[in-house]
Amino acid sequence: MMNEAEKLSRLADIAREGIPADVDAAHDAAERARFVEAVSRGAALRRGGAWGRIETWLRSLGVWPALAERPRWGLALAGAAALAVALVVLWPARRLDYAVEGAPVAAGGYISAAAGDEARLRFTDGTTVALSPGSALRVAEVEATGARMLLEHGRASLRVTPRPKARWSVEAGPFAVLVTGTAFDVSWTRGDGTLRVDLHEGSVTVRGPLAPDGLPLRAGQRLVARMHEGDVQISSADAASAAGPAQGGPSSAQAAQPGAAQPGGDSSAAVPGDAAEPGAEGDAGAARPEGSRADGSPGSAPPDSAATADGAAVDGAAAAPSWAKRVAAGDFRSVLAEAEQRGLGGVLERGSLDDLVALADAARYARRGDVAQRALTATRKRFPGTSHGKAAAFLLGRMVDDGGSPGAAVAWYDTYLTESPGGPFAAEALGRKMVAVERTSGRAAARPIAELYLKRHPRGAHAPVARDLMKP
Repeated sequence: MMNEAEKLSRLADIAREGIPADVDAAHDAAERARFVEAVSRGAALRRGGAWGRIETWLRSLGVWPALAERPRWGLALAGAAALAVALVVLWPARRLDYAVEGAPVAAGGYISAAAGDEARLRFTDGTTVALSPGSALRVAEVEATGARMLLEHGRASLRVTPRPKARWSVEAGPFAVLVTGTAFDVSWTRGDGTLRVDLHEGSVTVRGPLAPDGLPLRAGQRLVARMHEGDVQISSADAASAAGPAQGGPSSAQAAQPGAAQPGGDSSAAVPGDAAEPGAEGDAGAARPEGSRADGSPGSAPPDSAATADGAAVDGAAAAPSWAKRVAAGDFRSVLAEAEQRGLGGVLERGSLDDLVALADAARYARRGDVAQRALTATRKRFPGTSHGKAAAFLLGRMVDDGGSPGAAVAWYDTYLTESPGGPFAAEALGRKMVAVERTSGRAAARPIAELYLKRHPRGAHAPVARDLMKP
């Protein structure tokens, strides 16, 4: 079988051999003109303008204008070059493949490591997944850019090869770890609903019911999320390991304090990097230019001062990490404590957009619904046209929905979908609206919403529910 270089060489040979030796000058000129005209005409018709991109590329190299004036051998070589470029531009990226060592692969990509043996997956881009003994994982999707894997239970260690546009994810229970290129360990215990992520290199973002907007992790950090307790913590992996058993994480006393500082913990977590979903409106630590550094916010204080309860300056606080960074590091309690120390009313009335968003996130993660609702309402009132102001409508809807008021939630979902139809929460807002309408008005009322959901998000999280609603 020929390799890629041999195939391209053969194409050039065919192009050269296809030019008869006895073609006269007039015929040669006519054929050159037909070639240029045909390629130019096809540029607007082929594969959404891909041939047009080839023409633009050839023009940038100074090749295209000379095609009609070159002798036939030059034309043949140029044609072969165009064919070679077309293969590079139009040839679909090759889907990754993988091999499994130490365990059989069942139907659907299901892999279960034996009780005493480790299983290992090796992808063709160099990415490896080590599955601990007794663990089970399913490879749900494999594409050219990466794979989506479902960790059924146990522990997996991933070493993802960094590549442009790489997209990898590991789902464990209701959580998803989004990756581009990094090294990390992830474990999931179905019995008590506990997720743990230890990040060794790179960056990841963890999303789930306890972190719907996504929590970014940086190298050296550990995230522990407990569904049953409604608790999520981020700490230094080394400190967490020293504090208690690896699998158990912090003690139950610490679990009752979502934002409690961990021994040796790093409170200056990096903002989301490539692993964060582009354009996400609610990510903690994301750039928030609108309303930043407003009067009365910690970020607006001069270097030699910091805000007090009424906005005045006190010594020492200027060096403290921003609220957004503290939320990204899992230090929710200190954000709430500082807001209350400064005066919650003053923060809501005069704080920057950055601080309002961070305060709302800290309150939601710490299960302070009253503070979260006030912060989100203030965000919408004071910064209505910003992406965070729009996202606050969805977050308010989700809060009242989870609180047992699906009817009131529908109005908030509709508000968000009207203001931000292509926003990062659009799929979840429409799916939640569908479920809420079914609960309040029945299946018939929810069916049109289900049809719209399947049209817009055929592979969304609510697609199974939507398909069930579409049944007669």
